[in-house]
Amino acid sequence: MKRPRVLELVASSHGGGAVHVRDLAVRVDSSRYEVLVAMPEDGGNVQRQEFEAAGISFYAAPISAGASVRALRPLVRLVATVDLVHAHGARAALYGRLAALSLGRRRPSVVYTIHGFAAPHYAWWRRTCLLGLERALSDATDAYVAVCRAEREAIVGARVAEAGRVRVIYNGIDAARYARPCGEPNPERAGLGSSASDRAIITVCRLNKPRDFATLLQAFRLVLDHRGDVRLLIVGDGPYRANVEALVAELDLLDKVALLGMRQDVPELLAASDLFVLSTAQWEGLPLTVLEAMASGLPVVASDVGGVPEAVTQGETGLVVPPRSPQALASAMEAVLANADLARRMGRAGAERVASHFCVERMVAETVALYDAVLARRGSTSGGRIS
Repeated sequence: MKRPRVLELVASSHGGGAVHVRDLAVRVDSSRYEVLVAMPEDGGNVQRQEFEAAGISFYAAPISAGASVRALRPLVRLVATVDLVHAHGARAALYGRLAALSLGRRRPSVVYTIHGFAAPHYAWWRRTCLLGLERALSDATDAYVAVCRAEREAIVGARVAEAGRVRVIYNGIDAARYARPCGEPNPERAGLGSSASDRAIITVCRLNKPRDFATLLQAFRLVLDHRGDVRLLIVGDGPYRANVEALVAELDLLDKVALLGMRQDVPELLAASDLFVLSTAQWEGLPLTVLEAMASGLPVVASDVGGVPEAVTQGETGLVVPPRSPQALASAMEAVLANADLARRMGRAGAERVASHFCVERMVAETVALYDAVLARRGSTSGGRIS
């Protein structure tokens, strides 16, 4: 029996969306589905070789910026060969649905995962255009995936799709990759410019919206003013790097903040740290870095945005604070750093929570079940409820 062909389409090799695609694509049962991946080769943290090593066909898709007919043409040819397009993120969904629509009645089914519903937070003119476009393309979308309940509510509230067409599938990670034995020392700390007595605070993220580095750095300045044994590690890169560097200098933090850039040793960096923090403004999906930190046994302090409070259990696995409040963020960081027993309890509880609720195997199984349901409806009218 011929296996259905599924195209995983994402518009950047940077960040959590690309990691999500990789973790999904390499774990789908190849005896049931033939998975292909289309993604730009734009120097991100996910590479072509990772897919090809798993026997997955990879196509370079130059869709990381703008709207290009030249980029759409080869994508149309590729989309014409598959049974289902799974688009990840708004730009990939735009290209994927336009390519599918160009095929008329022969179009494949389309699943669209919204990893962070940003459109309602833009200026009114851009918001109006983007939401109008999403509503216009809704009939070309057989099912939506929200990575948390908050995203599902936002999608439905913006009248992009009816509630029955949006399924919540929580992000999942390979928790074993981040697990460390209780009480394991931090052998990497000296290599990060920190002394053995320093308390290392780490954030791992793309240096771009919706991250709020002004709040993070102001909060860290407040913590540093109260205790001098802290150091902030910023892991990641992106268009905000120059702004972050300027803020670090302005707040006189050059000796206490390290911008480590994009790294391939994130599990080791997390293991070398004492506290994970993520400062976010406006919108958020379900950030993989929060789950990775929890799996590493780190307590988490993060902004109360999007799906963060669905992952971080307040007072048990970490602390969730109001966004754009340096004082609240600083107070939460200080509370965890001042209580080693609390930090250990939160770290253990976080690792257990990831193992039970946010494992990659559960995410893959639920996604494949959605593919089964969507493809079973191929002969029915697009846009109905997904059972």
